[in-house]
Amino acid sequence: MQTVWDSIQLAAPHRPHRGIARGVIAGFVGLVVLVTSSCSPADSALARVEGRAEQETELSPCEVAYQGAQQDRVAFDTAISSVQRSQASRSASEHWIAVAANCTGRFAEGSMNSALALYALSRIEGTSPFSDAIAAVPSDAIAGSHLSSSEASAIALAEDRAGFGIEVLAARSGTSSDSLRLSDNHKTLAQSLVSLHPETSDPREKVYAVQQLLAHPATITDSVTGLSTTTSGQIEMDTARAIVEAMTVTKSSSENDTDGDDASASASSSNSNSTSASSSNRNAEDSIQALTVAARITASRAATAFALGFPAFRAAVLSSARS
Repeated sequence: MQTVWDSIQLAAPHRPHRGIARGVIAGFVGLVVLVTSSCSPADSALARVEGRAEQETELSPCEVAYQGAQQDRVAFDTAISSVQRSQASRSASEHWIAVAANCTGRFAEGSMNSALALYALSRIEGTSPFSDAIAAVPSDAIAGSHLSSSEASAIALAEDRAGFGIEVLAARSGTSSDSLRLSDNHKTLAQSLVSLHPETSDPREKVYAVQQLLAHPATITDSVTGLSTTTSGQIEMDTARAIVEAMTVTKSSSENDTDGDDASASASSSNSNSTSASSSNRNAEDSIQALTVAARITASRAATAFALGFPAFRAAVLSSARS
């Protein structure tokens, strides 16, 4: 008769096989878990977060330009040679133009600081402010500027008025041919701006009031800052301010523009609002190009104002031209 013990002894040799089977199964399950965990959503999410973090640490064009301008100021203040100051001024001028074009609400700050840098550069290198102004914005830059019709019209009017004023002063005082060259540059730029949008009416008046010019042919008090300046310098600064205002008004109109699908709102809009709102149809690259060209014109006119006698210090300039 087989006892219970005998049954246990007979069954005992088969247990190792079951243990091996269980080990194989456990190993297989572990392998599956390992493979699955290596492709888990958590790891994928972690990779995305890491990529986003790297992107968030990248500086924007505005930040790059502004930091560059600050570094240029330090370089200028610590320069020990005229060559170093010249390099810092030239670099600062370009960085501030980039600030005007890329930083929201800093068009005036960027363009006016660029003008101060340009003026410093002309004094260091002994160049003519008239020649610098004429070379600042070539005609082909206007053709590819992407300025809207309202922007181009406002700037053209300011340029034509300045050309007339400088011409009147030149005729009255008998100054050098540089003044007449500057006057011609204003008028030529105005013509280029008008040609940019031939479908728009010409805003130029060609002849403007001369009472102030005749009453103050040499010096005049700036109505914005209360500072005394040369009349020619005042004309140039007024032109720069007009450009700042033109770009600021257009920007505000574009931001407040209603949805284009609202037919009734579009029908009730005035012609000036419609043209200024056209800037909202530009893509980002075209907008930056338009702001860059406008900032260069502004800086050129303000730098000429400084060269002609307008007070060239930051507090007065920036307080009178806020965007």
